[in-house]
Amino acid sequence: MKFSTFLIALALNVNYLYSQCTTTNATSCVCDDGTQNCLLLPDITASWKGISNNGWTEYPQVNAGTSQNGQGPDNGRLRVTGSTPNIGHGSFTVRGVDANGKRAFLCGSDTIFNVAATGDFTCPNGIINPKQLLNQRIYRKDSTQMSYVDRWTGSMAYHPSHGHNHVNDWAVMTLRIPTSDPNPLSWPIVGEGAKIGFCLMDYGQCGTSTGSTYYGHCRDENTVYNQGTTLQNVDFPNWNLGGGSYNCSVTEQGISSGWTDVYGKHLDGMWVNLPENTCNGDYYIVMEVDKNNYFQEEREDNNFTAVPVTLSLQHPANSSQAPKISSIGSNNLCSGGTVSLSVTAGSSFLWSTGETSQNITVSQAGSYSCQVTNYCGTSTSLPFTVNSVIPNAPSLIGDTVCVEGAMTLTANGTGTISWYDAQNNMLGTGSSFTTPVLNTTTQYFAENTDTYSDSTYAEPHTNGIGGGGYRTSVQSNIFNALQNFTLQSALVYSTNAGSITVQLKNSADSILSSLAVSVPAGESRVNLNFSVPADSSLKLGISSFTGFSTNQGLYRNDNSAIYPYEIPGLLSITGTTAGASYYYYLYDWEILTENGTCTSPRVEVSAVVESCAALGEDVAFKNSISLFPNPNNGQFEVNFNTRKDADVTIDIIDIVGKTIQSQSLKNLNGFVKKPIDIKNFSKGIYLMNLTFEGKTYTKRFIKD
Repeated sequence: MKFSTFLIALALNVNYLYSQCTTTNATSCVCDDGTQNCLLLPDITASWKGISNNGWTEYPQVNAGTSQNGQGPDNGRLRVTGSTPNIGHGSFTVRGVDANGKRAFLCGSDTIFNVAATGDFTCPNGIINPKQLLNQRIYRKDSTQMSYVDRWTGSMAYHPSHGHNHVNDWAVMTLRIPTSDPNPLSWPIVGEGAKIGFCLMDYGQCGTSTGSTYYGHCRDENTVYNQGTTLQNVDFPNWNLGGGSYNCSVTEQGISSGWTDVYGKHLDGMWVNLPENTCNGDYYIVMEVDKNNYFQEEREDNNFTAVPVTLSLQHPANSSQAPKISSIGSNNLCSGGTVSLSVTAGSSFLWSTGETSQNITVSQAGSYSCQVTNYCGTSTSLPFTVNSVIPNAPSLIGDTVCVEGAMTLTANGTGTISWYDAQNNMLGTGSSFTTPVLNTTTQYFAENTDTYSDSTYAEPHTNGIGGGGYRTSVQSNIFNALQNFTLQSALVYSTNAGSITVQLKNSADSILSSLAVSVPAGESRVNLNFSVPADSSLKLGISSFTGFSTNQGLYRNDNSAIYPYEIPGLLSITGTTAGASYYYYLYDWEILTENGTCTSPRVEVSAVVESCAALGEDVAFKNSISLFPNPNNGQFEVNFNTRKDADVTIDIIDIVGKTIQSQSLKNLNGFVKKPIDIKNFSKGIYLMNLTFEGKTYTKRFIKD
């Protein structure tokens, strides 16, 4: 009886203390540093017990079936449960509006503030599917007074299948092979999870006893598996700060102090995609929360956990599945440049170069291979070729002037010519450069930059980004092309053999390209070879289906797309014609572009200033000579001033020294404007020699 009375009294006392620590009353709130004035920050962690306690399920690569309606086949998935306890002194609170009830949106690189709390929003710059920015509300204790500070950070997106908003990029899950490095975030990555968001809510309390539902999820240290002291409600001096009732509201979400949010492995997107060449063995699931550190916390070094798992449904151990090499970026190597290569994860690596890490950087063109040891055994990859791209240096022609004047320097190259001074300042681009007026000889430099074709692949690479199903609805993905490129091919997933029509449209729905193709059952790559112009709000989708019946067609993702999917400087996939959470039919776009560049060494050229009196030249005549325009299309004018009766001969000479045109002008006096026409000759650099009173004066020009 005394024991019961004591427990009741303790409970009443604890409840009284908690009632004095709320978002409006700081009387009993405790600061992390022991003072009476502080920010009451949250501390979000990732629970290893949430994963280890029946929190993961493995599926084979084929014939896995569908465990959850609307989430597609589970082939090659490792479903994972995520639990994210808040063990900090403050609540973790994010809001879709500021203190004045106004929203903010991210429209590409532009941020739009002071948007009304309700209603549709359209980006002024035309960006579709903008991200709604979040305010993190941080409560502040000043003795007994409670206030708060709001800061814009992070973003959220609406998911219609769930009916609420998700905080973007909240959790990242990977499967890794452990090494001797104590930091799991440094271990080789075997497979990665979908790009997912979470709805933040008070899903469960840390608990009051060993029988509590989430007992053991909350620990003072969760980064090391099977370690850390379990924290119960009574271990939190500010337990329940936040109210314990956060849910998936559009206005406010969060996790109160001493509570955890749980996302079960049965939910859409809660899985790691296992590569096809994965073999059975002992791995670790690594889960990171707020990887980008958008949100302010007490600690930023404890937002991860690593849990051992043993895979048994993949390829048999020691079955010699070949590792694969890929380039991180282009596999074209510029002179003096480097290319980064990566290979399938393993416990040891031996490259043909002798290097022993998963990622290497090479500076020589050629063929590379890597021997990898993992649970598949020790196998060597197929060769991976790094191409050499060596641009030619430009050929340069200088110029000469008497006493002083401006000069025209010319260049011939296969790409873009850039001009520099001796101080490395870029002066301009083009096949010619006109100097300022000079009175001393000056050195200039030019380089040639060539472009080359390069293939790259756009996310999402597979349909493993989330749940979905097979459809025959006419829909498209919407994207911005930041430069011209060729859409070479894309992946599709089909229920059966049939025919489809793939179309590329502009923002006005005018058809730019269309192709009817046959597809087999399962995964296949459709060759398109579409020329895509640099433009915004382009559409790529399927306009017709033949040979498909009800509940058949191509796979599309229903509700887990997180836009944009980007290749910087080239492509941004921003949404679909059916809404922001879908992704339709065409995956892993293979893009051929001429966005790769290589630059030659710089070549020196002189702009020479001479003292011409000793040469017998007529300085006034020489300085009066000009060509316009230069460069030109072969039709231009030469201007000069004889200032006395004289004959002038004009010879046009090509780059190899052959005279292609000659004419003599008799009894000239004064200013002369003479048309020249060599439009029927080929493009290139030419010389014009004007002979006056026995002296020859040379000008250079370019025919485009």
